[in-house]
Parts: sequence; structure tokens; C-alpha cells
Amino acid sequence: MSTMKAAMFYGAHDLRVEDVPNPKIKPDQVKVKIAWCGICGSDLHEYEAGPILCPSTETPHGITGETLPIPLGHEFSGTITEVGPQAQGGWKVGDRVVVEPVISCHTCYSCQENKNNACHSLGFVGLSGFGGGLAEYINVNAGPNDAYLHHLPDNVSFKEGAMVEPLSVAMHAVQASKLTKGQTALVVGAGPIGCFVIKTLIAQGASKIIVSEPSSVRRATALKAGAHHVFNPIEVDVPKECQKLTGGEDRGVDVAFECAGVQKALDQVLASIRPRGIAVNVAIWSTKPQIDMNALLLKERTLTGVICYKDNHPTALKSLASGAINLDGFVTSTIKLNDIVKGGFEELIKNNENHVKILCNLTGQDPK
Repeated sequence: MSTMKAAMFYGAHDLRVEDVPNPKIKPDQVKVKIAWCGICGSDLHEYEAGPILCPSTETPHGITGETLPIPLGHEFSGTITEVGPQAQGGWKVGDRVVVEPVISCHTCYSCQENKNNACHSLGFVGLSGFGGGLAEYINVNAGPNDAYLHHLPDNVSFKEGAMVEPLSVAMHAVQASKLTKGQTALVVGAGPIGCFVIKTLIAQGASKIIVSEPSSVRRATALKAGAHHVFNPIEVDVPKECQKLTGGEDRGVDVAFECAGVQKALDQVLASIRPRGIAVNVAIWSTKPQIDMNALLLKERTLTGVICYKDNHPTALKSLASGAINLDGFVTSTIKLNDIVKGGFEELIKNNENHVKILCNLTGQDPK
């Protein structure tokens, strides 16, 4: 069996670039040579305090059956290099693709209701097993019940392709907010997902986008992304500013997005939406927050959570291909796999506020 390079996750602060087997594809799989892979906030959480979503060394994931170590990476693009004889979808060698990394059981209540992103045993390629994007190759299921592969349009770069996954997260979040054209929105946290939410809000016709972000660099990025107003929550009362910008103290934004995963951010979101407004929690939390229920019920506000995406990848790809959304300026650093720890994960921990998205090049060249 041939080998390949991969970033293998063993546990907190233990990520190793190793030579690992490059397994043969199964009859209903295709092999993808990975071009670019992004480092996600959930990857960073695993590196700092994991395993969280990843299986442990003792307890395997309920669907993949895998335990640590596993390769990380679930935001990636690449080229098909091999197609199994039973693979469906008309895939060909040379096809440019992105991979939708959701792993679901197909049998639980949510899966039977066509809500596989809420699967009882939900997992993700690059977090739960079945390979990962921080490797030279990956085998992807292409059977009759699989919808993991998506064509990357010719005018969309591999780098942009590696950001389709987080863009799909943002689109699913905005969809859950029930935003209508002309409504106002608050985004708390202008990290990668927050910036993708801003782009999606613009594309869907939000009239006023307000951002709360303590980092000056990220506030500047939010403005470049298209936000109309940005505030430092350390210096100003964000809910009051939202009220001023939307008509007075009895108002507030129509929808708000919690993209930071910290208590103060959640408090801001709940205090900033209008009566019967909708707040969407997008961030994955490493702590259990407190929720001011009276802030919800006295104004009949709604707080909902979203996990990943459901049928959003095709829309994200069409938006990039048409130019409705562009991701210029979002890639703040590119690295090679051998530098994934120092130049990737450690850089994001020590210098997080200066980055939106770090992409890792898996080819040794520079596929556009």
C-alpha cells in the first residue's frame, strides 16, 4: 500500500505530520487529491482542548468506528484522481470538487426526516474519521445515499473552494433567521464565520448590518466585507447602538447572529433584537452559557441554534460562480502541510485577531 502525508490528531496540542497509508478506494468511492484545506474554529477547539467532537482513543465514533489518531480538516477542495466502478454521480478523473463533510447514519429520526445535519450520531469528515482534508488524498463515498461531492465551477478557484464549507454554514444560519430583504442584522464576532455571515446578509438584501467585535483588525475586515456599522463592545453599549440605528429604545435589529461562543456575546445578541426578533447561535461552545429567559419571553424573542448546513453547498457554489458573493481578502495566510502546527494552529492561537482564514496547500505547488 502506498503512503501519503497527513496531519494526524492525537489529542490536545498533539498534531503530527506523518506518513500514513493511502488506502485503495472501495468500489463506490472516488479518490480526491486535495488542493487546499482551511483551518476551522472547531479544528482549533480540538487542538486546544480536544477531543471534543472528535472520538477519543478509547471510544470510537458511532458511525465511522474510528478512534484517535485521525487526520483533521473538513474545509477542502481538490481533484478526482480515481473513480470506483460502482461510484454514482457521473464523476470523472480530473473533475474539480469540494467535499461536503457531514457524516450521518441514514437511519435515525432526523435522517429519515431528511434532516441529516441533525443526525443522532452526527459526525464530520476530518473530525470523526473517514479521512481528512489535511492530507494529500482522501477517499470519498459516492454511493446511492451519498451527496458529499460537489462540482467546483471552472471560474471558482481551489482556494475559494476550500471556503465553500464555512460559507455554507453562514448561509444555513441566515436561512434559519428568516431574514427578508430590507431587514436589519447584528453580527457578534467578526471571525471567519461572522465575515461569511456578513457576505451572505449582503447577498440576501439586508439593509443595515451592524457588527460587534473587540479586535480592531477584525473590525476593519468586517467593514471590507460590507458591514455598515462596526463597534468595539469594550467601549460602547452595543444593544443601545442597535436601538439608535433602528429607530429607538423600543426597537432593535430584526435578526442577530452569535458567532463568538462567549457569554457576553450571547447577552449582546439577546439584548439587541427587537420584540419578536430572531437570534441565531452559530458558534460551537466550549462552556455552558447562561440564558436570560426573561429577555426572551417578555419581548417574545426567539433564540435558535444551527449546526453546519443542509443543502447549502450548491447555493454557495452558485453564488461564487455568479459573483453574487466574493471572498477576496479572506485568506490571510497560506502554508504548507509541514508548517501546519507552527504556521497554522499555533499562529491562530497566538495571533488569532490578525487572521480570517489560513489555508494549507497540500500539493506542494500553488493550485489556483
